[in-house]
Amino acid sequence: MSISYIGVKNFTVFVDMKVTFGEGINVIIGENATGKTHLLKLLYAYANNKEVILQDLFLNKCENLSNDSYFDPDKNITINNDKMNCIYIPVADMLSHSKGFTSMYHEFDMPFDKTYNDILVKAQLPNKRKETYEALLVKLSNIFDGEVVYENDSFYIKKNTGEKVNANMEADGFKKFALLYQLIKNGSLSENAALLWDEPESNINPKNIPILVEILLELQRNGVQIFITTHDYIFSKYFEVKRSESDKIMYHSLYKTDSGVKCESKSIFNDLENNTIMDTFIQLYKDEIEKVMN
Repeated sequence: MSISYIGVKNFTVFVDMKVTFGEGINVIIGENATGKTHLLKLLYAYANNKEVILQDLFLNKCENLSNDSYFDPDKNITINNDKMNCIYIPVADMLSHSKGFTSMYHEFDMPFDKTYNDILVKAQLPNKRKETYEALLVKLSNIFDGEVVYENDSFYIKKNTGEKVNANMEADGFKKFALLYQLIKNGSLSENAALLWDEPESNINPKNIPILVEILLELQRNGVQIFITTHDYIFSKYFEVKRSESDKIMYHSLYKTDSGVKCESKSIFNDLENNTIMDTFIQLYKDEIEKVMN
């Protein structure tokens, strides 16, 4: 089960854009306002209740839609199975805001799109531990020095010392790993699932980036298709450093043209011709050399 293709015409920043995805990890890069998050949410919309989510995420919030804008998921997206367990993780932390959020979301008109509520519903599921992921859970637990506990509509980190820390008191970077821990432990991230994660590296200390990459690679090896957006050079390159020959990784660069945003896809990061991350890294090196020479 995997998402293999999407085509979008006259929708937000996309005039006529097509992307063919890999079965494993798909790393999506591009400047601001090139539609990286829109692309993730379009995929998520189709894998769930497409009509409701599309309206909630886009149609009521975008002012730049033309009269002939459309997105017909049945014609413009290809999924190799009718039923897909699709998980979307937004940039914003939600573990800290779990208490009462889902009940208020359904009762009141809250200024959050549906993905914020959906990720909390997934995280709140009871644990369904699988031995396949035991090593991953240990690796994650070592980062934040404990395990995730859900009690009284709130998330806590139960430290190895026995101390129980409310999620809103934990470091933002640790909470990202804690959420991943919870989704793995309760079975949400298992074989034939799709993970869509918007800027997973944000707020994470650089020393933990290689560990995050290793965890995502292992999930991919166990049948989870992954889509991530990023602006980070270290995060992007570590997939090439850590990958094995059997790992399936694709890089997709969204870039602006006179006819809307287009996408370039390569299996090697450095092969991308439209690569703002690499361009910035090279410019930094040049600026440093110039400073030394002067």
